[in-house]
Amino acid sequence: MAWQRKIPFGYSIQNGEIIRQTEEEKAVQDIFSRYLLGASYSQIAAEMERQGIRYHQHTPRWNKHMVKRILENPKYLGGDVCPRLISDADFLAVQLRRGDQTTYAPCPKQLAPVRGRAVCAICGSPMTRDTRRQGRPRWHCQNPECGHSLYIADEELLARVRKKLRLLALAVEEIRETAPPTPSLDSIRIQNELNLCFNRADANHEYVKALILGAATERYNEMPDPGPCQRLRDLVRQVRENPEDEETLWAFCEAAASHIRMGQGGIELAPMPVLKIQHREELAV
Repeated sequence: MAWQRKIPFGYSIQNGEIIRQTEEEKAVQDIFSRYLLGASYSQIAAEMERQGIRYHQHTPRWNKHMVKRILENPKYLGGDVCPRLISDADFLAVQLRRGDQTTYAPCPKQLAPVRGRAVCAICGSPMTRDTRRQGRPRWHCQNPECGHSLYIADEELLARVRKKLRLLALAVEEIRETAPPTPSLDSIRIQNELNLCFNRADANHEYVKALILGAATERYNEMPDPGPCQRLRDLVRQVRENPEDEETLWAFCEAAASHIRMGQGGIELAPMPVLKIQHREELAV
């Protein structure tokens, strides 16, 4: 969905890193506190609207599903790339009140490469893992309008993804170099000024030289970095030569798989756009 949040409520992105968003961080802590004091999802949603806090920038509206997603999100405990917003004690107390005394369990570390790429095979929204039904691992679509769920044991899921990664490495036919990006506005302005100077008989030679150097610098800065493609080629070779090497396999997952689609029909790897592969249908089995 076009309006789906890209990162959890409570955070923002600065210089490529996820950081605390001060107003939203306070709202997250307020939501946890109100829930522990006995407020319902709907009451908390109404209070967020009254305070003028926005979950989505395009609308001031809140609903109980937004509150529920916040209360059950383990990212607020910190780790990975998200700073901690909620204490272990408060988070556990909320899960206990929600009726998860015997079923809550954090996502195992070995599932981190899968968790970061898991999306719903039906709507494409992120999938999250929980163990709410008798301790059974469940991957659940975060889009409330979809609600797709997949029950699958952790080891079975990891085994399937490992198999898909080996198949993907074997199926790679070519790794395309990244296409050159569109020239920046500065690059276009410098080139236009340089063209004007070339058409003037009285152009200042030092100024023309500075423009040429500036244009060359902009072009150089716009050149694609060949490093990631070369690393991907090395990982493909290493996985083919030693397919049981776990460290290499998950490094290959990070570099080669843009998403891991989860559906009742199976687990499907979505390769990075730079990969040209054969026998794509095998990756969806």
